[in-house]
Amino acid sequence: MIHLACTHGNLGYWDFYSTVMKVEDIVDDKRIITVSESAELFSENINEILQREINLKRIKAISEYISSNDERFLGSIVVAIHKGEPKWTEIDLNQSFKIDDDIIDEKSLAFLNGKFGVLTLTGNEQIFALDGQHRLMGLRKTLKDYPELGELEVPVVFVIHNHERLDKTRRLFTVLNKYAEKPKGAELIILDEDDCAAIVARKLVSDHEILSKGSALSTTKSGSMPNSDNYSLTTLVTISSINKILFNKRPAYYTVRPSDDQLESHYEEATAFWDSVFDTFPEINQYLNKEANVTINSKPIYRNHESGGSLLLRPVGQKLLAFAFTKFGDDEIELFKERLSKIDFNLSNSIWKYLFWNEKMVTGENRLKKNLILYLLGKFDDESYIHSEMSRIYELNNDIYTHNISPV
Repeated sequence: MIHLACTHGNLGYWDFYSTVMKVEDIVDDKRIITVSESAELFSENINEILQREINLKRIKAISEYISSNDERFLGSIVVAIHKGEPKWTEIDLNQSFKIDDDIIDEKSLAFLNGKFGVLTLTGNEQIFALDGQHRLMGLRKTLKDYPELGELEVPVVFVIHNHERLDKTRRLFTVLNKYAEKPKGAELIILDEDDCAAIVARKLVSDHEILSKGSALSTTKSGSMPNSDNYSLTTLVTISSINKILFNKRPAYYTVRPSDDQLESHYEEATAFWDSVFDTFPEINQYLNKEANVTINSKPIYRNHESGGSLLLRPVGQKLLAFAFTKFGDDEIELFKERLSKIDFNLSNSIWKYLFWNEKMVTGENRLKKNLILYLLGKFDDESYIHSEMSRIYELNNDIYTHNISPV
């Protein structure tokens, strides 16, 4: 039996009770289970489908976050409770008392009355998580691997499930899992305080001499440049993606905030890449300053949806440069810049024709794209592969490749 300090509220159909529970009380004897572990809401075959939706990598990431981060915090797990005999004991506030020497007025006291109490669970109840399945599974893994963390407290919201109205609980499960808007794209990068790629991306657009310019960053929330944006250089999502290319860490690394020294080191890595690009092509800075008639190698630098423009102004091109940059050692940065400056990045060039641009940006062929940029920069020596693959690409577009591509 456990006693939980709660506040009681009501929102439309649902009475709910907000509380905190120790990890060990949630996990031990599976006091709280997932929907797929319950036979209450859905049939067995539906539960099997739900079980397959459980993402083991996400569970591991949550467990590592809880066990490794002193600033750990989880959002409330919303659970439905039925069976057994849960007991609500209200704490009576029908008395005058003061807060900061002010007596609470009767209207405020009337609202507070009935909101505080103790929810007692005997252990005979069945409690299943309507929202927070992965957090629940992450807590199980955490307690298994780190039993000393069992005293940690987690926010939990109880709703009272009525077996006679399964439709109500199913609808609540749907609302919580389908319609709840979770941060993603640029919004997630703005909010994330653990992912070093996101943290460094924010620092770059705040502190870097060029990337901090208002014209450098598109306002889009995705990693793609809108057709209507003919002036910005890149996106926040692209900068974060480039950071992950540069840092080259396993996915789990981005779930735990590194030390300040590590973050500074990562910032220097990212700055080295962007400085190399801007040193090689100072015309990009002129473009961002909205100077007229800016050219690279006597060709205008621009981006539009009609003729493509420069690959340097495309997120996919910037990520390709970041990949190539990682293949040069710290003592080869000047070599990287020298060779990079000799490449024509205009999308109408035969190098990129059909591979990146064919009346619109072309996706796919990622292996060939990476090997091609390395070939141009002298870091890939399988010449026959390049010519064979480019011939294939040209043939797919009813054109003939003339073997005119060679390292700079």
